[in-house]
Amino acid sequence: MSRFDNSGDDTAPTRLIRRDGASSGGNNTNRDDPTRKLDYQTESTMTGVNRGATADPAASAAQDSPKTVLFRPSEEQDAPPAGDATQPIVAWLVVKDGPGRGRAVSMSYGLNKIGRNPDQAVSLDFGDTKISRSHHAAIEYDPKLRAFYLSKGENLVYLNGDRVGSGQEHALNSGDKIELGDTILQFVAFCGPDFDWND
Repeated sequence: MSRFDNSGDDTAPTRLIRRDGASSGGNNTNRDDPTRKLDYQTESTMTGVNRGATADPAASAAQDSPKTVLFRPSEEQDAPPAGDATQPIVAWLVVKDGPGRGRAVSMSYGLNKIGRNPDQAVSLDFGDTKISRSHHAAIEYDPKLRAFYLSKGENLVYLNGDRVGSGQEHALNSGDKIELGDTILQFVAFCGPDFDWND
């Protein structure tokens, strides 16, 4: 038996074959061309069966094919709100006009600082760079009084067209409009005089 006859001999050398079908041996006009990048594979790789592996086509296909990972848009929609996900929702801010129009963010008990950074209780990172990264404004829900209050932070804030001054708190009612940068938000209360999660 010739040493190049690999029938029944697993120790025979593997011949390399280029993807264009040419063998690694023999005369080839492109072989000595330094500008041509050659892509070699083994014969066993090209046939999809590795040496010493099972010849079952189904098992081979399962072994060679990459796993498919599906992205479901609903995963993003079902993500927890920007605020503390362990606390119940007490109100929402709906982007009525400006970048992010049609989006909404929720808020919970305590002081909800508003800004573009993801660490803000109310993150408004929809493309309005006039909104401060942190503490542009804040909304607080007082469960004892069952009332909401808006205060100014590091930048200008308007409530129903009126300026909110430094050190001032303004009572918020459902339906009020809040202006931050080029964004107009509509406040939608869930808790209030008629309902609180502590009831």
